[in-house]
Amino acid sequence: MGVFDTGDPVVLTVLGAASAAATVARAWIRHRTAIRLEQERTRRVLGALTGATRQGRAEVVRACAELEAKAARPGNSRRDAGR
Repeated sequence: MGVFDTGDPVVLTVLGAASAAATVARAWIRHRTAIRLEQERTRRVLGALTGATRQGRAEVVRACAELEAKAARPGNSRRDAGR
């Protein structure tokens, strides 16, 4: 018989609370990571737009989007660069 087979309400409550807390923490981390990535993308695009002419802005934004898409493809991570 294992530790968790007892059905002790205190143990079950603690395990349930720990599981819920872990789920909330993972969701929060995913959320904050997505926000941070978007902020970094925006910062890079704004930096690339510095000095661009009004007519060239669309092309700069399109080029940034293409680079982001290319970097997101499998096998294009920094750790793969040395292979």
